[in-house]
Amino acid sequence: MRAAAALLAVLAVLLLGAAPAAAEPEAPVAERDTGLRLDVTGVGPRIVTADSSTLVVTGQLTNTGPSAVSAIGVRVQRSDPLRTEAAVRDALAGDDAADAVTPDFTDLPDLAPGASAPVTLSVPLTGPAASTLALTRVGVHALLVNVNATRDGVRSRMAAVRMLLPVLGLPGQPGAPDPHPTTVLYPLVDPPRRLPTVPGEPVTLTDDDLAASFAPGGRLDGLVDALATRAPVGSPLRAGVCVAVDPELVETASQMSGGYQVRAAEGTLTPGAGADAARAWLAKTSTTLRGSCVLALPQSDADLVALVRSGASDLAARAVADGRRIAGQLLGTPVLADTVWPVAGALDEPTLQDVATAEDGSSAVVLAADALDQGGAARTAGVLPIAGPDRNTTTTAVLTDPLLTEAATGAGDTTASRSPAGGPGPLGAQDALGALAFRALTADPAAGPLVLAPPHEWRIDGQGAAALLEGVGRLISTGAVEPRALGASVAAGPAPEADRERLVYPLRIGAQEIPPAVVRNLTAARDDVERLRAASDYEVGVGAPPDQVFDPLLRGLLRGASAQWRGRPAEAAAQADLVSARIGELVGSVRVLQPPGPFSLGTRDAPVPLTVANGLPITMTVRVELTSTAGLRVAPIPVQRVPPLGRVQVRVNAEVLRAGQFTVEAAVRTPDGGALGEPTRLQVRSTVYGTVTIWLTAAAGALLVLLAGRRIWRRIRGDRSGSGPDGGTGGGPSGPSGPDGPPPPPARPAPPMAVGPPHDSSTQVRRVMHPAGPGPGDREVPAVGPHVTRRGMSSADGDLP
Repeated sequence: MRAAAALLAVLAVLLLGAAPAAAEPEAPVAERDTGLRLDVTGVGPRIVTADSSTLVVTGQLTNTGPSAVSAIGVRVQRSDPLRTEAAVRDALAGDDAADAVTPDFTDLPDLAPGASAPVTLSVPLTGPAASTLALTRVGVHALLVNVNATRDGVRSRMAAVRMLLPVLGLPGQPGAPDPHPTTVLYPLVDPPRRLPTVPGEPVTLTDDDLAASFAPGGRLDGLVDALATRAPVGSPLRAGVCVAVDPELVETASQMSGGYQVRAAEGTLTPGAGADAARAWLAKTSTTLRGSCVLALPQSDADLVALVRSGASDLAARAVADGRRIAGQLLGTPVLADTVWPVAGALDEPTLQDVATAEDGSSAVVLAADALDQGGAARTAGVLPIAGPDRNTTTTAVLTDPLLTEAATGAGDTTASRSPAGGPGPLGAQDALGALAFRALTADPAAGPLVLAPPHEWRIDGQGAAALLEGVGRLISTGAVEPRALGASVAAGPAPEADRERLVYPLRIGAQEIPPAVVRNLTAARDDVERLRAASDYEVGVGAPPDQVFDPLLRGLLRGASAQWRGRPAEAAAQADLVSARIGELVGSVRVLQPPGPFSLGTRDAPVPLTVANGLPITMTVRVELTSTAGLRVAPIPVQRVPPLGRVQVRVNAEVLRAGQFTVEAAVRTPDGGALGEPTRLQVRSTVYGTVTIWLTAAAGALLVLLAGRRIWRRIRGDRSGSGPDGGTGGGPSGPSGPDGPPPPPARPAPPMAVGPPHDSSTQVRRVMHPAGPGPGDREVPAVGPHVTRRGMSSADGDLP
């Protein structure tokens, strides 16, 4: 064993020593951010043809790390022609080493921290492998711009950019086979930014990014310019391009052109700056698209499947129908009838039935090929029939190629290299061109038209769009593809012998859906809008018609379910909250106004005056209810008609039940009982005695009368008891003061009392006398005890003075 190991070590040393000294080995691939960034800004030619000789790559290298970078070398290397779809996908993901041909590195100067340097490489396409790309065959190659450098004594691959390079011709090589019918979908989409408003309110956006995007040099302006200059109306290329427009975008541009405001997150409002740019962009877009194929996306590019799954089929159907109508009106050109391109090119059967099935069988959908259950066929192109849920209807499906969509989207950064695919700049469409060329060189034209369908949320700008259109035009001129109108494919329909296919909703697409909780939030707001509509009472010439008031509000709900938020649940929830909060403001504008102070009620049957306000531009019929009325008994309140943007005074007949201050809630409802604005809390102050208070007062008065009568009766009784045999003011029949005797002499005044209880009106006075009759020793003293037992002494008071 040891001898064998030693022999292998010797052979390895001999082999390494035999390697050419001039060949610099490839450094290890960096596994993390190395602090060196390569931005490739140009590659030419994008498509190699028989008249091409040199590949020119331009860009900029920047040291973003904390230390200097030295021994920098850059080169362009390639793979062999990619022969299978799997190989193309590996190249798109950065898994292809692209090392079939690796020319020598070109040295660049050292870079200090924060420094940058331009990069320009001119590489011959044919020739020796040490100094050229050594192309020998037609096909699509994986291309890698590779940067090796040394930092802190360690050499590695520190930056790289990858892309696909289509080679359609070389000197002495045959060109492409028969041309392949091809359609290019061209999205004009941007995230929704408008808040729901009613007629008479200023247009309100959540930010002002569209002002820059509509302006010359902006992304959306560049997309329209690229279409007008690279694929003018009447050109062969324009015949194969169908522009997919989000109606929400063109409607927003139309409304911005009349002036608008921007509402910041904290609620502050500022005037928008893009009215002129929006007006010019909409006019340019309308002119450019006139006479072209226009496909209307659902309003706000809504996630139709997410809406239907969460019980909002009506909103999904509205998104499709209103989207077609609005796009056609604002652009001044017809749109494809009964044709739907759902987000990600996928639908489930309930959604297909709700939004994409026409009774006359003329409906069509643009679907990704992997959204159909094809069994072992694995088609990537063609026009096929789809069986409806009830098996009695058939919808035409135009298939889009998932490989082309992936190439246009970009797989994102990897640890080995970056791809500019799907992003801004002129190279954003390079991988899409490479994948399209691969299909044109390898697919069977008889299978059906190729459809290049970038994602709806394509972030490509004008430069990338111009490069894509120019590249497709080059493919057309070389005979690799021929333009096919989308409308022509829909009109031709599937082959008569084609079997009806069934839908498949891929899990990877379902995982990106707008969350059900977000849709539930939107459906609750929808119910609020429908309550408002049910309570409206339109009169011709008075206010705005109901469809102008409420239909825009329902369309506004779709912004919270836009496909732009797919895979970003937090942003979807935030957008839905903005929309539903705005709907809540409008619903709350029909309410009872808060009075400046408490109501003072001075009588038992006092009316309570209320003011009902209507903040909507349409007459509203409402019911007013008073709740929490522990101190009031309220009579039924008639239904009230509140004029547009006006108010009415309502006098509520009420009976006061108690005195004091208490709270009453006043609520406004629709005639069928649906709640509108939040209840208003009213403070009521009553100075009226209630029923209980009156009974208590009456009982207290009766008791007072009873006690007073009892006192009077006792006094009368006491006077009568003073003429008894125990002495007093009168005597018995034998006494000297009897009826037959002389009247008693006048009483002598009593001397002042030294002690004794106070004298009041109820104290009885008794005469204390000698047994022989009145005399000098007799006195009158208060009788404070029950009786006198002997002269000068009471059983209660003791001795008298």
